[in-house]
Amino acid sequence: MISVIIPTYNSANTALIAIKSVIYQTYQNWNIIIIDDGSEDNTFVVINDFLKTLPHNISDKIKLVQQSNQGPSSARNLGLTFSEGEYIAFLDSDDEWSKDKLEVQMKYMENDKSLYLCSTAFGKKRIKHNLECQYISFNKLLFSNYFSTPSVLLRAKVLDNYNFDISQKFAEDYRLWLLIAYNHKCLYVNRVLVNNQSNKRDYGESGLSSNLWEMEKGELSNFIFLYKNSMINIVTFLACSFFSIFKFNIRLIKSKLLF
Repeated sequence: MISVIIPTYNSANTALIAIKSVIYQTYQNWNIIIIDDGSEDNTFVVINDFLKTLPHNISDKIKLVQQSNQGPSSARNLGLTFSEGEYIAFLDSDDEWSKDKLEVQMKYMENDKSLYLCSTAFGKKRIKHNLECQYISFNKLLFSNYFSTPSVLLRAKVLDNYNFDISQKFAEDYRLWLLIAYNHKCLYVNRVLVNNQSNKRDYGESGLSSNLWEMEKGELSNFIFLYKNSMINIVTFLACSFFSIFKFNIRLIKSKLLF
């Protein structure tokens, strides 16, 4: 079974689309844990009312929990404590899955028992080559984050030793993927199976350079963490840090051209 964790916050207009995209999956062995992160609008009520309209065989597979506002990482970690599946997937409340997303990923996971993480392309971020999929090593992941949180499917046991760092507000998901990839096999499926409902732009919907810088600081802090924990040497630390800063400047230029 796959436990799907959906954090929500002030997402009354989008949450039901996200939830329905799980309900209508071709792969049906799932349960959903929705963690409302202290929404200030009527998100919780909208979801709760929707669940009451579902047949029992569907609503019994969905759990709705509310917590005070602590951020998406805290909400995801809380969701993990309620998970029951051998596999874990995450979905943001403003995103939606293609109907065969879980089925596609499960085929790879079941065919390769040594595979611990399977991700897909998100929105427009498909790799421009003809490969159907490729394994992503730890070293490869250092220079490009191939994994978006709503696209990831994990073996639950890999999260026995890891979770989302609630003290980190940006790129905390990237740190988790790096920790997993350090010791486990990861796969990227080059198919777009996740989309954002509002088609927000790649470099942040606000386009503010301050937001881009916060994301960059989060990424650099991940490399510092890896270096301090002897997971990368000084040469690798400098290489991925300088490359990250180079990419940040490209993103900054693009954001100024777009807005």
